[in-house]
Amino acid sequence: MEVMKRSQICPLILLLGLSVPCATGCTSPWFSKKDELRSEVGTRRDAIRIKLQDEQRPTLVKEIASPAMLTQARIENIGLMTQLWNTGGIVNASQQREKMLDVMRRKEAETPNAFLDDPTTALVVTSSFVPPAAQRGDRLDVVVKLSSHAEGSSLLHGWLMETPLLEMSLLGGEVREGFDLAKAEGYVVTDQQRTGSEDPQAALQGIIVGGARLLKGRDMGISVDAEYADAITMSAIVPAINRRFTYFNGQKMGGVATPQESSYIDVKVPPRYQQDPYHYINVVLRVAFNESSEDQAERMETLKKQLREPTTVREACWQLEALGEGGIPLLAEVLDHPDPEISFYVAHSLAYLDDVRAIPKLSNLCLREPAFRAMCFNGLVAIESYEAGEELKKLAHAAEPEVKYGAIRALRRRDASDRSVASHAVGETGQILEFPSMGPPLVAVSLSQVPEIVMFGCNPQLHIGSFQMVNQRLIIAPESGGKLNVSYFSPGEEDRVVTCDADLRSVLTAIADVGGTYGDWVNFVRQSHEQGNFFEPMALNPVPQAGRTYSRQTKPADTEPGDAIFEQTYLDISSQPGDDSSGARKTLWNPLSWVDSSESK
Repeated sequence: MEVMKRSQICPLILLLGLSVPCATGCTSPWFSKKDELRSEVGTRRDAIRIKLQDEQRPTLVKEIASPAMLTQARIENIGLMTQLWNTGGIVNASQQREKMLDVMRRKEAETPNAFLDDPTTALVVTSSFVPPAAQRGDRLDVVVKLSSHAEGSSLLHGWLMETPLLEMSLLGGEVREGFDLAKAEGYVVTDQQRTGSEDPQAALQGIIVGGARLLKGRDMGISVDAEYADAITMSAIVPAINRRFTYFNGQKMGGVATPQESSYIDVKVPPRYQQDPYHYINVVLRVAFNESSEDQAERMETLKKQLREPTTVREACWQLEALGEGGIPLLAEVLDHPDPEISFYVAHSLAYLDDVRAIPKLSNLCLREPAFRAMCFNGLVAIESYEAGEELKKLAHAAEPEVKYGAIRALRRRDASDRSVASHAVGETGQILEFPSMGPPLVAVSLSQVPEIVMFGCNPQLHIGSFQMVNQRLIIAPESGGKLNVSYFSPGEEDRVVTCDADLRSVLTAIADVGGTYGDWVNFVRQSHEQGNFFEPMALNPVPQAGRTYSRQTKPADTEPGDAIFEQTYLDISSQPGDDSSGARKTLWNPLSWVDSSESK
């Protein structure tokens, strides 16, 4: 028999599991780096398993994870504004000039240099903010400002040519461009038209209301802490979230959570929560995934007490909402609490649990507490019962402008096909809605998302004396028989004149017919109200804003009777962590509105 070599015997011994030592040099092929890595992974996984089974184990998702992508994404680009009334000018030599020329050449524009420097054009910087969980097709407002490399005196009547908006990043000292995320175009409403300011800078910047359409939605998710980032953790967290939250993906119902890697879970937002991803992700983080029935019973007793304390009620409501129907009884017990802050958070969570008992409380808080107003409207939209829609219609008759117009927008979000709140488009200028309100009259002028003017209660009659100049080319003057002439004069063009009735709707329609823009509408309504040409109240963009401060009145034990200390509360979103590992400050989304929380309003 042939004698086996030692190198052949060693693997055989190992295969059989025998503990016979090998000679030096025999071990290295069988204990490779891959084996070491597998050993490390196994050891780490065992450690995680022990942590998840320990008496002090985490039981809620928030204890081992945090929100990701809960920030606004700034998108921007340079753009070209045209149709100016010789108020544009030369663009100085710069990277911006070269970039725009390159764009024009790719589009085969004739004489790009001459066109860029023409006084009817201006180079502008455009920007917008994309909120978290935004959907493809969403409308965004666009901020425009004359480039520092361009000459010009006014953007009045300017049209922004189609401009891609994209994310910019600074890498290696150079500005790098990302993919096109939105397309922007439209007529600008200058700050001068909006405010009447005589500051020259007010004519060089403004907004395009709803001027950008999002080309790609934004993801949102959960980042798992490094010490728990592993498949074994995912197998515990993901099923728990998907048992609580589902959504229709276009083909079938499925869970909202999908693990993308060991440390990140993509979380889809159900339609009910679309207007408030901030609230939604915080509820998801309160889902229990590792809790015994005894632990849950003990936690419920704690939450029962926390519901009655302003400093802990929000956290308690998030946790009870995360339970689903099981949290409703405790929430309902506290719905009529006399403290507005407590009753708000309770009613808000009940609304997302589709409990109609929240409707009267949310409606009442809409009227009483501006700090909670935006979220109250969202709660009324979330409740599927027709009773919530009826309550919103009642709020449209309120006296407060924000409540009236906020109710209109909420009704549209609830049912986009509701004809009672559908605006009528007037050419390409803007939209008009006459709402037969039984409450005090109001003229609401929108400056966000949709260019529209809403007249509550009546169509105001106009009392214009000799004439009213909307801009240097558009004049409104009285005509015989109580009529008004709306005239537009432009060099080299035939005069355009429309005779109309002396009411607001008729004049707005005439302004559009002669070539006026939405900025002209805004300027005319503001001027007319300031000059007393109509007597009904007027409000510019009375849209309820979230992130406001609610002043909670507390009385510490060491204060004298009658003393009080006011503490700021509500949504302290400035303390939320960003999703940047570098620790750099992130601009956080102001929940329930598209407003940057870092900017004062």
